[in-house]
Amino acid sequence: MNFLKRIVAVLLCLAISFAFIGAAIPPVGTAGQLTISKDNISYDISDTLYGMALEDVNFGIDGGLVANLVNNNSFEYNAKPLNAWNIDAKGYFVEKETGLNENNKSYLGLVVEGSATIENLGYTEIYNYKTYNVNTKKIKSPDMGFKEGEEYEFSAYFKNMDFEGEIVVSLNAEGNEKTYSFNIDDCDDWKKVVLRAESDVTADGSLLITANGNGRFFMDYVTLVPTSSHGFNAKKWKYTSLRSDLYKAIEDYSPAFIRFPGGMMAGGRTLSSLYSWKNTIGSPESRKQTQNIYAQNNKSRYYINTNMMGFYEYFLLCEEVNAIPIAVMHAGITNQSLNGYDEKYKKYENGSLTEEEWNEYLDEIALEPGSEAFDIYIDDILDLIEYANGDTNTKWGLVRSKNGHKDPFNLKYIVIGYENYGPVYWRNFDAIYKAVKEKYPEIILMSSSPSSYEGEEYDAAVSKTAEYKDVILDEHYFTEDSALYSMIKRYDKYERTSAGISVGSYSAKSDGFGSIETKSNIWSTLEEAAFLTGIEKNADVVKMIAYAPTFAKVNAQSKSVNMIWFNSQEICFSPDYFLHMMYSNNTGSKYISTDLGLEDKDIYESVSVDEKEQVIYVKISNSETRNTPINISLEGFENVNTAYVQYMSENFKYARNEVGEAIHVAPVENELEISKNNLTFTVEGLSVNVIRIPYGENDGSELSQLPDIGIISPYVPVYMENAVPISVAALAVVTAITILIVRIRHHKKIEEEKSE
Repeated sequence: MNFLKRIVAVLLCLAISFAFIGAAIPPVGTAGQLTISKDNISYDISDTLYGMALEDVNFGIDGGLVANLVNNNSFEYNAKPLNAWNIDAKGYFVEKETGLNENNKSYLGLVVEGSATIENLGYTEIYNYKTYNVNTKKIKSPDMGFKEGEEYEFSAYFKNMDFEGEIVVSLNAEGNEKTYSFNIDDCDDWKKVVLRAESDVTADGSLLITANGNGRFFMDYVTLVPTSSHGFNAKKWKYTSLRSDLYKAIEDYSPAFIRFPGGMMAGGRTLSSLYSWKNTIGSPESRKQTQNIYAQNNKSRYYINTNMMGFYEYFLLCEEVNAIPIAVMHAGITNQSLNGYDEKYKKYENGSLTEEEWNEYLDEIALEPGSEAFDIYIDDILDLIEYANGDTNTKWGLVRSKNGHKDPFNLKYIVIGYENYGPVYWRNFDAIYKAVKEKYPEIILMSSSPSSYEGEEYDAAVSKTAEYKDVILDEHYFTEDSALYSMIKRYDKYERTSAGISVGSYSAKSDGFGSIETKSNIWSTLEEAAFLTGIEKNADVVKMIAYAPTFAKVNAQSKSVNMIWFNSQEICFSPDYFLHMMYSNNTGSKYISTDLGLEDKDIYESVSVDEKEQVIYVKISNSETRNTPINISLEGFENVNTAYVQYMSENFKYARNEVGEAIHVAPVENELEISKNNLTFTVEGLSVNVIRIPYGENDGSELSQLPDIGIISPYVPVYMENAVPISVAALAVVTAITILIVRIRHHKKIEEEKSE
């Protein structure tokens, strides 16, 4: 009995101490057989399959991709014109009487007696870490990310009324002591002042402008831009530069296309707030700024779109990363999800809304074909095409050339509408389609569909789009509760004679994990990876797919799941980013029909080949925790000597990457051995794998390489971090008690023997 008690005690200690190790030793599943035959090469895969959606949501463009650090830089935010500014002066005010131009009317007026300070906090965080709980302290905390040794270009427009003295600029962060002074004696009218300032520290801070003297002056359109930002002082990028690490993230992704300006941004809540591309070109100070649609009805989120990332910069970005531009234009309709369309239409159908009342409502939310406003908008779309594609003998081609780009940008695709639907949408779409095709028959248009990927309105969208023959249907879906698994075969039976499908925006939220912090994890990535194998198997129908949103500022987000998180100093890649980067860089031009033979397993595969480059791409995702060997046989491919795998795996479903922490979930690359056109590869549990097999004359040296990701540290959940010291302590306590019991019993036995 004593012996059994000792065994139980030891086993208890071991169970506590090594509980977390068990999760890292998954069982091995039944082997799969994958035969890749040259005879099974099938249809063409779209050469525009994997792309990117850029939208100013989550402070992803203003406050993110755009390098300017000054928030509300032109005082145009009508709801709160001094948002992000702290001012200490004898008097100050925001006026619109004699502004820079018609698009930029607001400016700051200052009355100085001795000294006054003007501080801009930058794009501050708003919430507690990855929640929607407002943190007023963060909102008031400076959040410009200064870097040691980095130089910043300050600029602002000044108009001197009667001020005498000097103005001092400084990068306000602990450790920065340098100041830069100038006077505005010659600024009788609006004049731009430019200077350079250097940071001695890496720290968050603010832009501080101090006026020493007496009198009044006006100030407008303030910028502070790091000189290391992408495109800074480049001839083509003469208006705006981009935050370097976010630009590189796009470049490494290698998107086949980029959508812009996104979804709800293209529409608006009112007809007066419909997006206009013409407000986004030319000198930034002449671009009309608008309130971001995600800021409305949120008192803590003050969000102005400066449009410093306009259509000119968008086309430049596409050109530099070799992506096809896809312009997203509204359909002359406000966002139906925001304007009560469904409720109104239901009342109209059941007779509780009269025909007159229904038409009055439509006039409030949509431009009507044949009206002057609609005709002007048609011209706007045609002018955009001319701006992108026209030569310098055309009006808008000449404007593009003067903006800095003489050669055309070659726009080919335009999306009309964002999640619009119903008779009012198809009425407007038809009018736009006819006008565009009459003048530019080569332009490919995409039609909208509702946010739901099934149901009566979705079916109507499929049917109506098919009537045009050459129109691509643009679908969006943001799913939860593992819904993408049920959609893997969604397009298997889709009509092959149609123009095809674009999944313009999609993402998955993992089920079972509650907070924003636990989203964007390997579990949702595996769901997307499985779904994408189904997309590749139908890539003759699905022409394009893009994850959305792309960028999100930490603690200022509008959406819970995002591809790339960032703060003022750092960038954090989600597993979703790495998945799409791996797939985008490793997709063939033709599909190869295969069958893994593991239908009862959550293991999914797709195989493609690039016959010109002579390389086979095998994508395998494993949503199970067990490892599974896969035997791969190649038939009909010559001179196959080696293979390479890029893979990403974890032991815990909610493994993820966080800003400020070591990278936990990221791809690595290994070389594999092939013997007589055969190889065996163990697909790890919870993993995404891309096997690249060069053949023929391809020696593999030109295969895509992973970017420098840095050191990858195994993910340890919070409860495991706590469990490790607990288990060690428990082991020590139980061991000490066991030793004590043994010693007491041994001592007692000796005493008994003595007494005998």
